[in-house]
Amino acid sequence: MHPPARARLRRAPLILLTLLSLVVTAFAALPAQAATIRYEAENATNVQGVVEANHTGFSGTGFVNSDNVSGPYTEWTVNAPAAGTATLAIRYANGTTTARTAGVSVNGTVVSANRSFGPTANWDTWATSTLTVTLNAGDNKIRVTATNAGGNPNLDYLEATLADAPATEYQAEAATLSQAMVATNHTGYTGTGFVDYVNTAGGSIEWSVNVEEAGSHTLTFRYANGTTVTRPMDIAVNGSVAASGVNFPSTGTWDTWADGNVTVTLNAGVNTIRATGTSANGGPNVDRLSVSGSGGPDGQAPTVPAGPRVTGTSASSISLTWTDSTDNVGVTGYKVYEGTTVVATSPTASATIGGLAAGSTHTYTITAVDAAGNESGHSATVTGTASGGTTGPTADQLLAKVTTCSQISNGKYKTDSDVSTATVAVCNKTGAVFWKGDMDIDCDGIRTTQCNENTDCCFLPDTFCHTSTDTPLNAAQLPYVVVPSVSSIWDYRTKGIGCGTVVAVVYNGQVEYAVMGDTGPSGIIGEASYRTAADLGINPDPSNGGTDTGVTYIVFTGSGTKVSTIENHTQAVNLGRTLAQQFIDGN
Repeated sequence: MHPPARARLRRAPLILLTLLSLVVTAFAALPAQAATIRYEAENATNVQGVVEANHTGFSGTGFVNSDNVSGPYTEWTVNAPAAGTATLAIRYANGTTTARTAGVSVNGTVVSANRSFGPTANWDTWATSTLTVTLNAGDNKIRVTATNAGGNPNLDYLEATLADAPATEYQAEAATLSQAMVATNHTGYTGTGFVDYVNTAGGSIEWSVNVEEAGSHTLTFRYANGTTVTRPMDIAVNGSVAASGVNFPSTGTWDTWADGNVTVTLNAGVNTIRATGTSANGGPNVDRLSVSGSGGPDGQAPTVPAGPRVTGTSASSISLTWTDSTDNVGVTGYKVYEGTTVVATSPTASATIGGLAAGSTHTYTITAVDAAGNESGHSATVTGTASGGTTGPTADQLLAKVTTCSQISNGKYKTDSDVSTATVAVCNKTGAVFWKGDMDIDCDGIRTTQCNENTDCCFLPDTFCHTSTDTPLNAAQLPYVVVPSVSSIWDYRTKGIGCGTVVAVVYNGQVEYAVMGDTGPSGIIGEASYRTAADLGINPDPSNGGTDTGVTYIVFTGSGTKVSTIENHTQAVNLGRTLAQQFIDGN
């Protein structure tokens, strides 16, 4: 799952002491206030759990129903503006007559073991379990893990009540510098260093600052001035000088830091703040900029980009477009992903991904980003094929090479458990093994709308092969093939076949490149994932789908026949086309 969009955070205002001469003075922050942020369970990371909406009274778009086993968990990412104590409220429903227990952990450490979530009369009645924890500044992982055979209760949301930081801080060393450099040769700075101006007029530090509301804001510069003379600076906002000749007086030594402030007017959204030294001595050493006043940092992510589609292709590129996202402050750009890798960024709702192999097929998702770095969830997938080149051998070319069988299996396999005769042999060819038979539908692995206990009588929440992040495969999204478990009939390992081995599945004049993703009964052969069937035009419904005949499975053998990232279908397609051509050439 993607980190959930967070609710807006508001910051406590600060007392500003204004001097007519604009001499910078120290200020003190008012005590932090409490902010309550809701994190929906359906937007969290859920393992062995499915999002549902078949009961009433939930918040958001649904709730999470876990497997009835020990071990499923829901994990939220909770952002704290400052380290300290927080109150967590977990909203749940338990329609059984016995309590369900779970361990609550923060950043990997269990803070409440076997916490009891008692009965709530029925599944439409919700209750809240509250506990106090200590959070780090920044992102924290809050996980609720079932510790009983009944699994977790239904989880609706997590609410975190925590103290706001008095101001939003921007380190000077992370800003844009001109005639200034990052240094660490004095003590007492925060972050990874401070900025030392060159001893000449004109050096500057420029920050990009994001605020939620337009209006008056306090800019506080943490600085050191080890000389005996004042070092003035001009403070510009969005390219215009808002305060000229602002004085930064001596702090006694370069290891002594002081806070000073000035009031400016900021727009809602992104603003540039530039501090420019105006004397021959340059500016003071600057540690950080803090921004306070009306509003606060933007914690709300943009909406998910909608309607992604391919608008053009070339021999080396695919062009995409989508519908603009919206945001409470403003969308600043988009990221295009292939799997988990960002392959393009764009400030507008379109992008072109270049450097592609001719004829290669790629599947993308898009996210939207705002100025505060909040990122939306991923869009629906969109698939395109670079023009030109080759799409690999045709179905007829592959089938022409598997007309005769050199059997390597010790006997034959059944196509289904209820048939009386075993009729399918595993045959050997140069660079591959193959068999011909039916296709049953495998819907195991990650729960989805298509694959779960309600759609598949024999659903299992795991697959023999796992993703690169060690989670079960997603049968509804990933084309994969099921290989018979090792037995006296045949041991697939003797041919170097394993998780991620590429398979060409041929049916009705089409070729689907898949991977080995699961193992099945030791005496039955001919099964593939929901997505494999759907891509080939076979009914993928695990309860009544599949086909009784006409499917050929060509499993490539030898070195270099496995993808590096099993869940990346594009890798399987590109490698499969190469291996298929080698298979044609070698037989």
